[in-house]
Amino acid sequence: MNSRERVLAVINHQEPDKVPIDLGGTIASTITHVANEKLKKYLKIDKSGEIVTQPWLEVVLPLKEILDLFEADCRTVRLKSPTPDPGSSQEVAGYSGDLRDKPQGYTFLDEMGTTWIKGEYDCSPVGGYPLVNANLEDLEKHPWPDPYNPGRVEGLREETKELHEKTDYAILSDIMCGGPYENSLWLRGFEQFLSDLAYDNKFAHSLLEKVTDVDIGLWDAQLSQIGDYVDVVCQGDDMGMQSGLQFSPQTYRKIIKPYHKKLFSFIRSKTNAKIWLHSCGSVYDIIPDLIEIGIDALNPVQVGAKNMDLKKLKKEYGKDICFWGGGFDVQKIPFMSLEEINEEVKKVFEIMKPGGGYVF
Repeated sequence: MNSRERVLAVINHQEPDKVPIDLGGTIASTITHVANEKLKKYLKIDKSGEIVTQPWLEVVLPLKEILDLFEADCRTVRLKSPTPDPGSSQEVAGYSGDLRDKPQGYTFLDEMGTTWIKGEYDCSPVGGYPLVNANLEDLEKHPWPDPYNPGRVEGLREETKELHEKTDYAILSDIMCGGPYENSLWLRGFEQFLSDLAYDNKFAHSLLEKVTDVDIGLWDAQLSQIGDYVDVVCQGDDMGMQSGLQFSPQTYRKIIKPYHKKLFSFIRSKTNAKIWLHSCGSVYDIIPDLIEIGIDALNPVQVGAKNMDLKKLKKEYGKDICFWGGGFDVQKIPFMSLEEINEEVKKVFEIMKPGGGYVF
C-alpha cells in the first residue's frame, strides 16, 4: 500500500500492510518547537525552516528530512491567516504566525477576541474573556471574525491539488478553529460557561450557535477550495478531563451535541473526506454519540484517563471508529527506559493493528 491507501484502509477498518504513522498531520499530532530543536540536535540536522502550525501551542511542522525518517504517511494543509485590517493596531494571532521570540507574559488576541498570555512553552486563554459579562444583546454586537476573508485561502487550492496529484500521502485538512464548546469556554471563561450549561441554557445555546456558525463559515471557505482533494478533515473540541467529561453525558446530548451534529453534517455536505475529531481526556461516555453524528476517527486515545483502556475501546468500538494517535500514557513515557517504551509500542500494535482502525 502507499500512504494514502494505508490511511484510508485503517479508517475503513481494513487491516493495513503496516500501521500508518502521522507526524505533523495536525497541530494535535505533531511536535513542539522545543522538542523539535532537541530532535534536530540529536539527529545532527543543522537546518531550519519549519512552519509554525499553531502559534499558541508553539508546535511546528517538522522538516521533510524528519518526516521521511519517521516514514510519516500524512501531509497537512490549512487555512492561512486572514488579511489584516489596516485600521487595527492590535496584534491578532490567526492560523499562522510565530510567537517563539516573544517573552513570557506577552499578551495577544485571537480572532474571536480572547486575550491569551504566553507561558514558558505555550499560551493560555486566561488574559481576558471578552464575553464573560455578556448578555444576549452583547452576542449580537460582538465583532465575530469574517470566515470568508480572502487571505485565508490564498494559494490553498493550488497547494492541495499539487499534493494530491504529485504525492501519494494522505492529505489532512488541519484543525483551524476551536470547536463550538471549546471556543465558548475561551470567550465566556471556563467557570462562567460551565455555569451557563447548568443554569442558563438559553445563553449557552445562543453562544454555541454563534461559534458554530463561524466554524461552519471557516469550513465552507476551506472546503469550497479543497474539498475534492483532501482525505481527512480534522476538527478539535476538547471535552475531556483525566476523570471524565467536563460535563455530564446528558448535558452533552441536550446542549452541545446538536451543534456538533450541525457542524459535521455541513462538513459532510462539502466533501467525501473522512471526519476526524480531537478531544483530550476521557470521552468514553460519549463515543457512541460521536459515532452517531458521523465521526470517523477520534484523536487521541489518552489511556491514562478514566475508561480509556485500549483493549476495552478496541473491543467495544473498534469496528465503528478509528483511533488516531495515543494509546500510550504520555504522562509516564518521560520516566520510562527505551526498552520499556519499545515493549509498550509492541503491546499497543498487537492490540490495535488487527482489523485496522488505528493510526500511530
